[in-house]
Amino acid sequence: IAEDKDLSSMASVELKKLFHKRKINKVTEMSLSANQEREHMEKKRLVWEVEGSNDEEPNRLRGGPVDSIKLVVELAPMEIRTFIVDLRYK
Repeated sequence: IAEDKDLSSMASVELKKLFHKRKINKVTEMSLSANQEREHMEKKRLVWEVEGSNDEEPNRLRGGPVDSIKLVVELAPMEIRTFIVDLRYK
């Protein structure tokens, strides 16, 4: 409520522009501490039963997976994401 329209919208980070002098071989999303891949972390996530709540997941704005061709990372407001980027010189 009462958030700024411009400052609280999705942001995009173009990895190709960020690392323009290098070739990006692989991008892997990790947990925030970078000790495990996000995909593995999501599989092990605990599901809590909360009294009085319905089974629907709240509709949250979040960045999606990184496209391996476009290499654009989307960040939602107040979102933090960690990636390991494998780079080579062009």
